[in-house]
Amino acid sequence: MESYQSQQTIAVILYDYALPLDIAGPTDAFSGANQYWRTVNKLPSDYQYYRCHFIGVDNSVIKTKSGIKITADALISETNPKDYDVLLVPGGDGIYKTLGNDQLIKWVQTTHKHNKRTLSVCSGAALLAEAGILDGKKACSHWFVCKALQQKYPRVTFDAASLYISDGKITTSAGVTSGIDMALAVIEADMGRKAALEVARHLVVHVKRSGNQQQFSGPLKAQLSSKGTKMDALVHWILTHLSDPLSVDKLADNIGMSARSFTRHFTTSIGETPAKFVEHARLENARLLLEEDRAISLQEAAVASGFSSTEHLTRAFERKFGIHPNHYRVSFNLS
Repeated sequence: MESYQSQQTIAVILYDYALPLDIAGPTDAFSGANQYWRTVNKLPSDYQYYRCHFIGVDNSVIKTKSGIKITADALISETNPKDYDVLLVPGGDGIYKTLGNDQLIKWVQTTHKHNKRTLSVCSGAALLAEAGILDGKKACSHWFVCKALQQKYPRVTFDAASLYISDGKITTSAGVTSGIDMALAVIEADMGRKAALEVARHLVVHVKRSGNQQQFSGPLKAQLSSKGTKMDALVHWILTHLSDPLSVDKLADNIGMSARSFTRHFTTSIGETPAKFVEHARLENARLLLEEDRAISLQEAAVASGFSSTEHLTRAFERKFGIHPNHYRVSFNLS
């Protein structure tokens, strides 16, 4: 790959009350990739594989939701949408005001038509949906706004669970820190996995997460769903006894119900069957053990998490996270 032929110019849309982390997270990841690429290829210190160009919608200085002010390089009216290889739209409360800006909508449509990639973070997906470029596609956004976006844009299939989703040349992310995960996925596609993992390490991100990981872990969703009832106590008991045999009959007996009645009540309360919840909780436990304890063996992680064998853990881990547990562990230990 010829380094100087690979430079990409990224148009980052700025508007008042955008979320600063939606802007800084991905752009810091791209900046880290620039440093990596310069080092590996012995390039000049001013070379940028990714060149971010910050474009104001209405003002040259925008005030983010947290009060941080950012100065734009140019305004929409001063730029040619065909000049950009990538479009990045951050989220924030101010995004909804931009939906009535016909000049911006046309600019986004033209940029998307000619560019290599279109990216959004959090509620930034609303602008892409308003421009019609998400029609017929699957997209994601922050779980808090997905229902409203689905109602407003029925031609888009919104996923409130995934961290990020790629559909064609469009990638949408759930918001906040998942914007970094999305940027790392772009970096991996352009520069390779080692580049993405090195950038993740420098950002002190534990690992480059795959897009199909959930915005909420299974145990957290269960604790949010339960309301201090017997089921809540059972959830806590399960999470502290993962290495024990946890059959439906045993769990039902623990709470004083028949297996059939227990399964129905648990699924209604928690949102998934007891068997699925136990497997997901065990996978979360094994994942954390592999992240936090370099000395632990795969067999030890399997036993501690309640899996019958390393093969059982490996199959479930690959199905859930899309990666072999040993490869997942290596992500934390690149030299």
